[in-house]
Amino acid sequence: MPKMIFFSLCCTLFFSCNELKNPSRPVLLEKEPGTFVTAKDRIKIFVYEYLPVSDYSCTVYIISGITGINHHTEKEVIELLANGKNRVVVIHPRGTGYSDGKRGDISVFSDFINDYVEIIKCGRDYQSKQHKTVLFGHSMSAAILLAVADKLEHCDGAILVNPPYQQKKAKGMSPTLLQYIKYASYMIFAKHKPVVNMAGNPALIENPEDRKESEQRLNDPLLVKYFSMYMMLESKKIMNLMLEFSKKADYPLLLIYGEKDNIVDQKGCELIFDRWKSDKKKYFIIENGTHGKSTVVSGKNIINKWINDINNE
Repeated sequence: MPKMIFFSLCCTLFFSCNELKNPSRPVLLEKEPGTFVTAKDRIKIFVYEYLPVSDYSCTVYIISGITGINHHTEKEVIELLANGKNRVVVIHPRGTGYSDGKRGDISVFSDFINDYVEIIKCGRDYQSKQHKTVLFGHSMSAAILLAVADKLEHCDGAILVNPPYQQKKAKGMSPTLLQYIKYASYMIFAKHKPVVNMAGNPALIENPEDRKESEQRLNDPLLVKYFSMYMMLESKKIMNLMLEFSKKADYPLLLIYGEKDNIVDQKGCELIFDRWKSDKKKYFIIENGTHGKSTVVSGKNIINKWINDINNE
């Protein structure tokens, strides 16, 4: 019995000392555009809207992964998707950005998905069907997108960029053996304490463009860096379900893969495309495209033409 008590005390001390702290929610400046939407459990979710023209063609929702999104630093992507004529909506998921919620952990992961579903369904375009509704997801957010779309009654199209159904072992991003052992311990004894550094080690990332993006994200106050094992495993479950969601996806698809992506394996993208239910699907490989923003920017003309075609249907 004394040995068990001693072991429990050691575990408590270890996990309390090693918990990684995320910064608190940043304060929204008075003049900064955006609104808060209250979720069913009273959590306030921040929503930013970019409206280049009053008479827009469609609404594009940018779906984010668990790290969140900074709509300031993603201005180039937002304007690309808007193309001077589309409304773009950016949602800060709970626990990230200006939204309420614990940083790096969540009690029930389905709440993360349901916030998107609730906000999209309450949107004026979704309800009236006056404008098309398109979802955009890059990297892990592509998996979140598929989970969200699966809960919608209708969706007019999805843009998936480097969807991570299969992944490569990447320098600066893949955990070491010691880290795996540490994570296993946290899963057993402290699964809701932030321990995984999703920012990785930028110094080890080989591609200079991806390294620069990683460095910028590292200290971004609107993004979350450390996550609990619960959050990580639930996210992995969503990624594992990407093919199942694809088999049911009866809406148009634009899938884009960066040829030089060092994180996502192209084979996974091909599986998603092949399993996609709708016949209205297109797949493009961007020459020299990386895992990060360069693939989106290089695919600008492809994306804009595809959205235009959706609007004209």
